Amino acid sequence: MLSEILTEEMIVCDVVVSTWREAVVAVGEVLVNKNKVKQDFIRSMIEVIEEFGPYMILVPEIAFFHGKPGPNVYEPCLSLIVLKEPVFFSEYDNQKITCAIGFGAIDNESHLKMLMNLSELLQDQKFVDAVTNNGCKNDILEIIKKY
Repeated sequence: MLSEILTEEMIVCDVVVSTWREAVVAVGEVLVNKNKVKQDFIRSMIEVIEEFGPYMILVPEIAFFHGKPGPNVYEPCLSLIVLKEPVFFSEYDNQKITCAIGFGAIDNESHLKMLMNLSELLQDQKFVDAVTNNGCKNDILEIIKKY
């Protein structure tokens, strides 16, 4: 269940960053600080974006940052940050994000399973509204409990 992975300690609101790269670092640091991934995983997340572009914006204003599954990830994990002010992918059509989700998988199977669970959450309009309108952590947690 998502609510068992995306817990209160994995959500940070009012994060101040000025670039998408800083947003990747901020969402990745939550995973590092909770001993879910190695520090090198953050670099991997940035490399994925540099290689493939901002395809990870699955719904408007919400970015889904991930690195390659493997040894830099200790266990399947998610983190979520809500930005105090939006940031833009200036080199990618100036796409705006107000929320970032960090995602670590140990292998392709766990990667796909977590993606399926997350896609269900991203279809919940209450969740999307909460994270794109600077909602508070308690509101976000209440919504996640259903998943």
